[in-house]
Amino acid sequence: MREITVRLGGVSDEQYADIVNAIWMQMNAIGCDFTVTPDRQAVPARLDKRWDEYSQVSWEAGGRRGTPQAIAAGADRTGIQDGAGSGE
Repeated sequence: MREITVRLGGVSDEQYADIVNAIWMQMNAIGCDFTVTPDRQAVPARLDKRWDEYSQVSWEAGGRRGTPQAIAAGADRTGIQDGAGSGE
């Protein structure tokens, strides 16, 4: 088994939870055998809470016009591209 070490400085607990969860999501998407082990400062309940908060993001009903991803997806579906979320 191979290993990657990521060392972070100056991140909040919320940012840390986002990073740990993002790594887990990416590895899960790839479909390989993996383990993500948070550091000893991490509180598993906080990591889980942050994970649960992701489900509150709505592609359809985000703030104002929706999330940048929702706007871009809607534009693609209608053939109109306004560059939202694409850096254009």
